Amino acid sequence: MSTLDKSVDASTSPWSGIDDPSSDGWDSEVFSALATQQLNRIGKFLTQANPIDKQELKSLLAATFRCEDLLPLLSECYRDEALIVERMEGETQTSSNDSSPQSIQGLAFHGVDGMLQALSQFKTLLADTDASHSKFKVFRVEQSSEGITTRQYFSLSGHGSRRTIQHNATWSARWQPSEDGKRPRLLSISVEDVEQVSTHGAQRSKLFSDCTESALAGNESYEKQLKLGWNHWLERGQDDHHYFILSTPGLAIGDVDGDGLDDLYLCQEGGLPNRLFRQQMDGTLLDISEEAGVDLLENSRSALLVDLDNDGDQDLVVAVLGGIVIAKGNGLGEFSIHDVLPTADDVMSLSAADFDQDGRLDVYVCAYAPSSFLEQSMNVLIAAEAENFVYHDANNGAQNHLFRNETTAKDGWRFRDVTKEIGLYENNRRWSLAASWEDFDNDGDQDLYVANDYGRNNLYRNDLDASGRRRFADVAATAGVEDSASGMSVSWSDYDQDGWMDIYVSNMYSSAGNRIAYQERFKADAPLDVKQRLQRFARGNTLLQNQRDGTFADTSLEAGVTMGRWAWGSQFVDINNDGRDDLVVANGYITTEDTSDL
Repeated sequence: MSTLDKSVDASTSPWSGIDDPSSDGWDSEVFSALATQQLNRIGKFLTQANPIDKQELKSLLAATFRCEDLLPLLSECYRDEALIVERMEGETQTSSNDSSPQSIQGLAFHGVDGMLQALSQFKTLLADTDASHSKFKVFRVEQSSEGITTRQYFSLSGHGSRRTIQHNATWSARWQPSEDGKRPRLLSISVEDVEQVSTHGAQRSKLFSDCTESALAGNESYEKQLKLGWNHWLERGQDDHHYFILSTPGLAIGDVDGDGLDDLYLCQEGGLPNRLFRQQMDGTLLDISEEAGVDLLENSRSALLVDLDNDGDQDLVVAVLGGIVIAKGNGLGEFSIHDVLPTADDVMSLSAADFDQDGRLDVYVCAYAPSSFLEQSMNVLIAAEAENFVYHDANNGAQNHLFRNETTAKDGWRFRDVTKEIGLYENNRRWSLAASWEDFDNDGDQDLYVANDYGRNNLYRNDLDASGRRRFADVAATAGVEDSASGMSVSWSDYDQDGWMDIYVSNMYSSAGNRIAYQERFKADAPLDVKQRLQRFARGNTLLQNQRDGTFADTSLEAGVTMGRWAWGSQFVDINNDGRDDLVVANGYITTEDTSDL
């Protein structure tokens, strides 16, 4: 029997019959849960107001426990008027104020007294904060002759009126399984990496404040619709399509009435009216949805506020299931629906660009599941549950569309589907979630990157053919940007300021995926390249640096931008006005009061 086998015990939770890795032979997953429970006890020690209980701490540790300095010397690598960023460099070092005899033999702290001293440094770190939070994420479980080792991310943060601090680290922990298979004890902890961010100066508290209620509270729609949250409406909705449960409506920002202030258009799920909020001079938002004529009840996924007819005011494009609603704006905050362009049923997002350089904005539509899937898979919540679905390289999704804007003053508004004739049918059966236009090769025209779930992404290069007509070619493979994973969004920026646009793609970081996909028994009969592609799904987000020769290099790991959690949207934005683009990643999933399945 292996060391892992001795450490596991069937869960007594009511969920054990539904989610019991021990019944499937995944002892490493059982151990991960046990280790996480023990690590969370450490987190509780650090965030509670009371001093650390020495006897309770002792119950976590093996008799021979030792650890490195858990809060080593850090080197300042960035400072501005608001933030200080520090990182650990090279080998772990003892803090300069540590003269204890415990710190010996390779900077090791021994036993419960050593661990108490190591943890007390974090208590000091949080001394000026009122609210604190800790989190451990185990992302590797490995067995060796020396025992079981877990690697985990450790995050500790504190917020107060004097300062805010966030400590992010990677720990390697070695464990001694317990005889009863319930509570393993720590043999050692070493620190692999540390990054610490804190506020200072005049900016002592948070960088951003949630102003949702102050901006929207004066509207009845906020109190009776938006504030209730998706869980409330999920129980009352009549839509049973697979993606309805996720609630994925988008929004658009634009000045709909020409007063110089950006207004907000908010998409909603089917049965709930979309909302248009006009910004007031005091920063509050006023609901004008009904009088503006844009309170659509269709299930809406995405919207654009753009000038489609070059008359100087904003028009509205809304992606609903099965079509694109085109509405003309009059510059006063009122709209009239002009047309509904037919598309695949499962439309996800919109993007606009003048791809043919005729002076008119064209519209690209991303779609996800094919209509046949929606009809045949009413009991399937996610596509990967469907029979014979190729999770790592799905090529049976809905078709995306490009509508050329052929509007003229003489003939009026017209949009024509030109997807096939300009080359965008190539690799056009992916499960697409987002797309973004940019001139990546600096040739003066707009190219298109498409982020796809369940496999490879597309990079369509925009060129002129021999006859002078616009044609697209998918160059993602040769450019090195397929990024085969769970593509959720894409954003462009020249992050290294070399004059060439780079790409950031949101995927889904999964600690469970990183644990399982690297186990020897995972997909034991699958070819190596398939296993590697599945492992790639768990890595997280991707930063692709433009090499100025038509190719890109994956710089995600060295830039430290993979761990965006369960990422959806991402955006380059200069949040501190230093002239360099930062990254903001929207992440998360459905939150309920019942966390038994998490």
